[in-house]
Amino acid sequence: MVIERLKEKGVLFKEENYKHRYPTCWRCKTELVWRVVNEWYIAMDKKDPDDKKGRTLREEMVDVAKKINWIPKFGLERELDWLKNMHDWLISKKRYWGLALPIWECAKCGHFEVIGSKDKLGKEAVEGWGEFEGKSPHRPQIDAVKIKCPRCSQITSRIPDVGNVWLDAGIVPISTMPASWYPADFITESFPGQFKNWFYSMIAMSTVIKNSPPYKTVLGFATLLDEKGEEMHKSKGNAIEFNEAADKIGVDVMRWMYLSQNPVNNLLFGYHKADDVRRRFYLILWNIYSFFITYANLNDWNPDSKIGSYQSTNVLDRWIVSRLNSAIAQVTQSLTDYNVQTASQTIEDFVIGDLSTWYVRRSRERIKDALPALYSILVNLSKLLAPFMPYVAEEMYMNLAGENSVHLSDFPQANPKSIDINLEKEMKKAREIVEKAHAERKEVGIKVRQPLQKLEYGGQKLPEPLELVIADEVNVKEVVHAKALRLDAKLSPALKAEGEAREIIRQIQQARKEAGCELSEKVTVTLPAWPKEYETEIKKQTLSKELVKGEKLTIKRAG
Repeated sequence: MVIERLKEKGVLFKEENYKHRYPTCWRCKTELVWRVVNEWYIAMDKKDPDDKKGRTLREEMVDVAKKINWIPKFGLERELDWLKNMHDWLISKKRYWGLALPIWECAKCGHFEVIGSKDKLGKEAVEGWGEFEGKSPHRPQIDAVKIKCPRCSQITSRIPDVGNVWLDAGIVPISTMPASWYPADFITESFPGQFKNWFYSMIAMSTVIKNSPPYKTVLGFATLLDEKGEEMHKSKGNAIEFNEAADKIGVDVMRWMYLSQNPVNNLLFGYHKADDVRRRFYLILWNIYSFFITYANLNDWNPDSKIGSYQSTNVLDRWIVSRLNSAIAQVTQSLTDYNVQTASQTIEDFVIGDLSTWYVRRSRERIKDALPALYSILVNLSKLLAPFMPYVAEEMYMNLAGENSVHLSDFPQANPKSIDINLEKEMKKAREIVEKAHAERKEVGIKVRQPLQKLEYGGQKLPEPLELVIADEVNVKEVVHAKALRLDAKLSPALKAEGEAREIIRQIQQARKEAGCELSEKVTVTLPAWPKEYETEIKKQTLSKELVKGEKLTIKRAG
């Protein structure tokens, strides 16, 4: 139209197409038109006549927001920033279905009346009450009710607008829960947008109605994105349907992805990320459980009634029991603080760093004696895991404890008497010494399988049982307290022979694995040579009936 008028006047300079940004519907991509209409608002900066301090609604809401426990802490800053900078609260929508705004506006004098209850509406109604009575306060029946304008006596109708959805959602703590439950202990939602929507609307409604916080604690979390960090949409082809994800990933792994995530950061979700979590934690947990079941069966071991009061004198057993109880205490406190990430990280650190990497590996040579402690650890660990990974926890617990369900058992409680802080500190130092000794071995090019004579270490002297643990792990004959850490790398003929025997044991074990041998299966081994003084040890460690000289290493299964 503009172009045509310019042409008519002969003043059109040039006509051409050009690109520009234009709003479209995010879902169907239809072009949108900006429409200016009149709306209804709640004033934020008028003085509250009922407030003794003379505050505005905005100021009252600020004071209420400060009484809430915000997780993460910056949530309060974001909410206060919104309250500080927002305009009056837009509460109306030009739709048919929704919360009918209880506002009757006089077309003659402009006065409007807000009806605060169904009873009041019944008393004020002059038309349409019979059509509305007994029905929900929605259109069209609510629109039939007319009242008389208190100023000019004109018959007035309800405005056609319905309420913003957040106006309705804001009264959930009051309308949905029993009065004795107010305020809610805890709410959670994705924080992008919720500071100006649900978090805000509940604060607004509770401030007006009760002048108190609607909830005690709020946890806000970031957004779920695909593995490349892009938003998920069906139209983009990168959305993953829940049931498909649950089937392919497994719900326990999927739950751990969410629980171990820092809620401040966006979660990158997808099958490759799930595989990482499965390898990092889930499979290690399952391997420990399978390891116990295998060796319990091999040794025909079953827990007895005294297992709950079992007290081991072994330093590794006492340490892992202490670490479990420390982990239980930390997890319990973290859950009390609504800090699920720290709780899950505590469990993961215990399972990977303490139970798998250190305790189980260091207990392989004494596994029969370690079975009672490992059993107790796994039973309590399954209880600890139950809220996090309910299915694997159920599988472990029912098989280990022989009871109906882990979810019918009590959540484990830390036993302060089982926590030995000094032992945990000493074991931590022992592991640091081991780490440095392994680094020295790597530097001089000597594998751990090759025994060495002596390791010296500095600092505070450790108890003898821990020195023996260090000696076994570093593979040295003696551990000596000295001024600093030093590894004696000299190899005597005897040490070389023992190292050769250990290497042969490793090769035979690998051959057994590749042949699919059972753990209890006897084999006959053919190999070029072996240290005769270690023949008995080689046969014992590899379950070999006989060592036969031949050109290369082979094994013959009994069957």
